[in-house]
Amino acid sequence: MNRYRKTAMTALVCGTIAAIAYFAYKFPFFEYAEEIYTTSKDRLFTAEWFFRLLPFVIILALSAIGILAAVTVREKMFRKSASARRFTSARSEASGRRLPRQKFSVFMAVRWVSMLLFSFLMIFGGILLGARYTGVSVPVLSCPVNMSQLAESSCYYLAHLDELFTLKAGDIILFFVSTAGFALLLGRMICGFLCPMGLIQDLMDLVRRRTKTEGITMNDRMYGALVPVRWTMLFLMLGLTFIGGNFCNFCPAVTLSPVLAGLQVSLFASGFAMVFVLIGSFFKRRFFCTICPLGYLLGLLHKISPFRIRKDCTACTECGACYDACPMGIKAIYTERDREDVTDITCIMCGECVRKCPEDRALSVTCLGKSIYTASRDKVVGNYAKE
Repeated sequence: MNRYRKTAMTALVCGTIAAIAYFAYKFPFFEYAEEIYTTSKDRLFTAEWFFRLLPFVIILALSAIGILAAVTVREKMFRKSASARRFTSARSEASGRRLPRQKFSVFMAVRWVSMLLFSFLMIFGGILLGARYTGVSVPVLSCPVNMSQLAESSCYYLAHLDELFTLKAGDIILFFVSTAGFALLLGRMICGFLCPMGLIQDLMDLVRRRTKTEGITMNDRMYGALVPVRWTMLFLMLGLTFIGGNFCNFCPAVTLSPVLAGLQVSLFASGFAMVFVLIGSFFKRRFFCTICPLGYLLGLLHKISPFRIRKDCTACTECGACYDACPMGIKAIYTERDREDVTDITCIMCGECVRKCPEDRALSVTCLGKSIYTASRDKVVGNYAKE
């Protein structure tokens, strides 16, 4: 019975996503009149620019309301259950203890600086620098409706393959060469280091931790149930345009790059999608990354990337700290006992598993076989920065 229920729930979720995708144009969220998708430096930070931020402000407000409602409902449910009260009381006491912070990590600093800088360039780069590399397509989820980005995002033409093949042969070749080049060179490190959608999800997780709000932990069954959802999203992204739909109408990235650049764009169901992403990312780190079609497409090529997660199985004590730290729920990181390469197609190369690993050299991030970030017992257990 459980198997049939699981199949029915998966089919319902995938069917719902497909229905929303096809009929997204029926549900305008915050609609502007169309205009040429360009802006200029003198329009930034003006009254008009702040007005055009209104959709994003509304999205943040709806997300905040949704988060507060979810926390309130959860607390009421826990108060009605004696076992839940004991659990939450223990967790509250544990979370109330002030734990020391780990010392400065160059790898993590580079990751955050890369995300911030690249997201800034993908939103304002073309405006502020006065240059735009139109022939370069970077496979990140950053809406290319914003024509003032420093470089193009690959997601638009991947979601509109029918339009891609109407371009000149040279432009088509350049698109595939630049997109494939980034994908093969970096793999899903793009998700952990460059993607603007990844940045906003990490910021939501940071807000949750700063407010000491309990998150949501997903188990293996829940991650397994997401596999057909990921494939559904990927097929919709690549094929929806051929049956008259438009993936961009419910893609959450539409609410980020164009709006922050000061453009008048129609958000449609993408506004509601972004609310869903922000609420989900608050409770579950990198929530949208677990179903992101572009990220999954990159993951299929990730085995060719020179960046790997390596494991010294003889040093591993199977404590599970890496699995608890992994935002993508990759269990093989700590269960694998034979293979050295534990890189998974869903791995975003964020390095959290390495950062939380308490065994020297048990885990490491490598590039072309050379370690660039290695687990250290000293940093996890005894080498904390003074507050």
